[in-house]
Amino acid sequence: MRITNGQFLGLSAAACVFMAETALASAPGEATNIAKPVVVEMFLSQACNSCIAASALMNELASRDDVVALSWHVDYWNMLNTKSGRWVDPYSAAAYTARQKTYNLRIRNRSSVYTPQAIVNGAAETVGSAERKLRTLIDNAASESAQNDKKHAGVTAAMDDDHACSFTVTESETGGNAYLVTFKRRVATHIPRGENAGKVFNGVNIVTGVQSLGVVLKSGAELSAPMPADGEGCALIVQDPVEARIVAAAYCPTG
Repeated sequence: MRITNGQFLGLSAAACVFMAETALASAPGEATNIAKPVVVEMFLSQACNSCIAASALMNELASRDDVVALSWHVDYWNMLNTKSGRWVDPYSAAAYTARQKTYNLRIRNRSSVYTPQAIVNGAAETVGSAERKLRTLIDNAASESAQNDKKHAGVTAAMDDDHACSFTVTESETGGNAYLVTFKRRVATHIPRGENAGKVFNGVNIVTGVQSLGVVLKSGAELSAPMPADGEGCALIVQDPVEARIVAAAYCPTG
């Protein structure tokens, strides 16, 4: 079932950040296990001058085996008028802004938001361009995950004989709702107007959609989903609907 990002927020009952044991496939039917990654969500906008540095940092994080990186483009910068005019981020959505607000209510107890903002595993936040602080939060989250294997289920991912994504989610304490998140892997956008007029915004793992895959029980599950379109990637997300923490996650396999 294809769902809107607004529905995704409603089903998950809170903002979403992802952490779990993941796997990638280097060939059809072959799964390669990778240690549990920490999931970093970056909230930013192409119309935000300080977001360029945060997006550059996300490019580095996305290349790490121990990190799942997802970029969510918010819409509140779209109305900013500058001397060079206004720039509407083509990847922005009101639902992404709503998700960011939910995070801030839970983590900071504030309804206000800012960019760039990095959320680590739904439990901690920092300025998205604050590299040292962000790397510390990633290390702390990885340590917490290693101390509780049952809290964070494992996932293996492979491409099946029909060239679809196949996932195996192991046992966990709670299970959760499963989603497939699609994203543009890398996009270079020339910005003609706004705060970044004349600059190139290099984005990575820019979220483009969410699809519900059903419910994963405590005992685990076998899931499948279509491979993303050319130039896109995807990730499986299993989220505890009560605590809003990620029970399991994995990038889709690559063929």
